[in-house]
Amino acid sequence: MTGSDRPHILIFNPDQWRGDVLGHAGNPAAVTPNLDRMVRTDAVSFRNAFCQNPVCTPSRCSFMTGWYPHVRGHRTMHHMLRADEPCLLRTLKDNGWFVWWGGKNDLVPAQHGYESYCDVKFSPTAEDWRRWGHDPKPGLQGWTDWRGAPGSDTYYSFFAGRLETGGDSIYADGDWAMVLGAVDFIRSYRGEKPLCVYLPLTYPHPPYGVEEPWHGMIRRDLIPARAVPNDWDAKPSLLRGLRERFGMKGWTEDRWTELRAVYYGMCARVDHQFGLVVEALREAGMYDDTAIFFFSDHGDFTGDYGLVEKTQNTFEDCLSRVPFIIKPPKWIPAQPRVSDALVELVDFPATVEAMTGLAPRHSHFGRSLLPVLSGQCDEHRDAVFCEGGRLHG
Repeated sequence: MTGSDRPHILIFNPDQWRGDVLGHAGNPAAVTPNLDRMVRTDAVSFRNAFCQNPVCTPSRCSFMTGWYPHVRGHRTMHHMLRADEPCLLRTLKDNGWFVWWGGKNDLVPAQHGYESYCDVKFSPTAEDWRRWGHDPKPGLQGWTDWRGAPGSDTYYSFFAGRLETGGDSIYADGDWAMVLGAVDFIRSYRGEKPLCVYLPLTYPHPPYGVEEPWHGMIRRDLIPARAVPNDWDAKPSLLRGLRERFGMKGWTEDRWTELRAVYYGMCARVDHQFGLVVEALREAGMYDDTAIFFFSDHGDFTGDYGLVEKTQNTFEDCLSRVPFIIKPPKWIPAQPRVSDALVELVDFPATVEAMTGLAPRHSHFGRSLLPVLSGQCDEHRDAVFCEGGRLHG
């Protein structure tokens, strides 16, 4: 158990999850029972939560500092946090939290190491895989079997489809390793320090591929229609240019629906993995004393505008609006519901600071969400901001 000002913290951070793929937010095709259950009983889900940049590194630098990306030039994938810049993980570690990091980076330059930011940067061993009873599989990020020949309509599609497990119960990739490693660590943790578990997963980032049962559990007939502009001249030229280059204009709606269904299945798998981690917290007697944050760094086109993946400098809702769900520790009041308040991911570190009593050592732009969590109000901001990064040309 922890003191009333020192909760355990779970930061569950999938990559590229759109804000509209949630059952409790009204999407009939989304299979997210674990998130839906938490929002019914213990958490607040923000329907109008927005990232501050529609690609990975600038968004992560933003939500780990409370800065907008332009403040110190974190505009592209190549501009990570420098050693002299703040980071919420380091703040927690320096103030007595035991920080366990399992998953991707896209935040700090790896060549400098992770010692300043966490106590453990998890990497699975062969013994871990034997204990879990799975044979590791390659991650989709480095797997190109899905890709058609240059010039074909699948060269840029990122569509891998159903993943074969080779008789295993799961497609045992890196995300599964991080989730199983986190479950092990939570169950065995006996330290005196409050625990912070940071799980920046790769899914549902393309390529779009998922194993059973998640591949087959999505009702294709319930998937909402794609966003298709009536007037392309009203859209950024970048969207039109990518649509031309991707060469997917000849795709039928059935093909787009299948791609979207696989993406929804990837989200369903992540929801299941989230449920495993939450159950581990319950088994360890830590759930009530844990602040849980679930949010993604940005969204995904998933067929909207005839596009896949994401891009900088366009701010359609499918990229800029993200899931953002918060369950506070038991001593902080919360009114479980879906809130319509306008919020930004820069509000994440400010909310952690308010929950823990930590005073920021730098000026930032986040605003604590505790008043909204408690139900005192359902208004937070009158505007939200998302930024691009690249120079013209």
